[in-house]
Formats: sequence, C-alpha cells, structure tokens
Amino acid sequence: MMANFAFLKKSKMNRTVQPKISRVQVRKINSLASIIMKKIVAFKSALGYALILIMIGASILANNKEVILPEMAALAIGCLIHQNPVWLSKPFHIFLLPSITAIGGFLINKANLDLATKLILVVMFVLLTLQVFKSALAPALATGLLPVITNATSLYFIFSILAFTFLLFASLNFKREVPPAKMASKRQKPQDNILYIAFISAWVLICSQNGWMYIAAIPPVLVVGYESIHKEEYTFNMFYKQVICLALAAFIGIQSLYFLNNLLLAAVFDIIAVFFMLRLLAFKLTPSYATAILPMVLHNASPKYFYWQVLIMCIIVLGTIYSYKNFRFSEQLRVRLVRVNSKDEEVSSCDK
Repeated sequence: MMANFAFLKKSKMNRTVQPKISRVQVRKINSLASIIMKKIVAFKSALGYALILIMIGASILANNKEVILPEMAALAIGCLIHQNPVWLSKPFHIFLLPSITAIGGFLINKANLDLATKLILVVMFVLLTLQVFKSALAPALATGLLPVITNATSLYFIFSILAFTFLLFASLNFKREVPPAKMASKRQKPQDNILYIAFISAWVLICSQNGWMYIAAIPPVLVVGYESIHKEEYTFNMFYKQVICLALAAFIGIQSLYFLNNLLLAAVFDIIAVFFMLRLLAFKLTPSYATAILPMVLHNASPKYFYWQVLIMCIIVLGTIYSYKNFRFSEQLRVRLVRVNSKDEEVSSCDK
C-alpha cells in the first residue's frame, strides 16, 4: 500500500513538473525558429539584391548593356523577398519560361519585319507560351519584349537570361515552404488573354501610325497590365497606385542614371529609392524595380520625357483595363441580380 501511495505521489509530481518543462522548451524552440526564419529572410533579401547588382556588374565587365535584364530585378525581389505565391507555385518556370520567351523575342527581332509587327508577334507568342504551360508568370512577357525594344543582337543577352534565371531558380531551393498558387492559375481565362492581345495589338498599331513607338510597349507596364486583367477585382485604389509607382520609379531610374552616370551606383540608388517609395505608398509592385532599371538598356531614354512616357502609357493601358474590368463586373452583377429576382418571382408564384 505504501508502495502504491509512493507511485501515485511520484506520478502526480511528474504531472505537475512536466508542463513547466515543456512550456520552457516550446518557448526556446519558438524563439530559435523565429531567429532562424529572420536569418533566412535576411539572407534571401540580400541574395535578391545581390543578384541585381551582380547582373549590373557583369554588364560593366563585359562592356555590354545587353547583359542587363530589368525584369530580373522584379523576378528576384518578387520571388526571394515578397515571395509571390503565383510566381513560386512552379519554381522551375522561373528559369524555363523567361528563357523561352527571351529566345523567342530574340529570334523574332532578327526577322525582316517592322517594329510594330515584331511587338505584336512577341505578345502573341508569350501569351500562347504562358497558356500552354498553364502559368501566370507575367515577367516572361517583359523578357520576350526586351530584345525587340532594345534591338538586342548580341548572344550576351541569351547567356545572361539563361544564367541569371537559373541562379534565381537554384536560390529558391534554400526554402521550400512556398504556398501553392493553384487558385491563381484557375483565375486565368483564355478570353482575357485574347482581349489583351487584341487591345495591345490595336494600341501598338495606333502608336505606329502616329509615330509614338516610344510608348507602344514599355515592358513593366504591359506586365502590370497582364496581371491586372486577370485579377478577379481591379479597384481604383490598385489602378492609381500602380500608375503612381511606375511613373515615380521611371523618374527615379532616369534621373539617377543621368546624374550619377554610373550603372552600379545608379542601380544601388534605384533599389533603395524604389524600396522606400513602395513602403511610403504601402503597396507591393515589383515591376517598379524593373521600371527604374529599364533606362539603362534603352538607347534614347530622355531624362526630361521618359517618366512622362511611362505615365501616359500607364494611364491609357491600365485605365482601359480598369474600365473593362469594372464594366464587365457591373454587367455580371446586373445579370446575377436579374437571375435572383426571376427565381424569387418563381418561388412566390409557386407559393401562391
């Protein structure tokens, strides 16, 4: 009996002591996990910015601006820092699709066609590629357009896109807890792609007829437009912030390049300035980084007019998409209300 009493007393002591030890252990594990996560985030952020600066440094060493891929800035920051779930749902596509579209755009640029036709063909090719691979990796549109708008002729461009997209893809393997983005791919509607191709084609032809080719196909604007047309809801708040961010990023990029007259210093300034601009506006828009770096690869980017060109194209392209999305949404809402009312009338007639 005494033995039983001692055993019961010991078990009670274990019950009272055990929770205290486990709580301490849980706190230690949680604190350790948070420290590790902070270090991983800091490492990935540093890696994202480093990739951009390495790319700029490589262009200086090669003495060739075609090594610079502005959309790599958006991809690196979107994947490693913002961790865009849509882009990260299929990590291998980070390497595959920009490479395919860049090579396709490079080959189209070699064809004996006028600039407007080349741009339209590239847009069609890229959107078809995204549709075939069932992907929503919008930056692939910019990598396809870049060799056409810059008239890339050097193989440095191809080597650069293959090397840096592969480095980005490899760096994603450091962290595998990326949330799936299957729902994002389900939102993709073929009719939206067809309408986007038709609209951009019409816009490019209008620009060609009027001599406005400098605002026909600014890649980051078309990337934002592609993402916006596939949004389930595209509010005015999103629209005007996109316009402001892209226009200010263009201003930052062209002015830093003009006054600093050094690609590496300008890139560092662009990253810092765009980062604080987006924080100030409380808005995430990774193509803003690509817009800031874009003047480095354009042949005739004007310090006086480049940001105005971006602003005008943003207002026209994104404004048209905003009008279309909201008009279509209101029409769908009206149809649904009519259906609900008709069903209510049928129910009331049955009750009578």
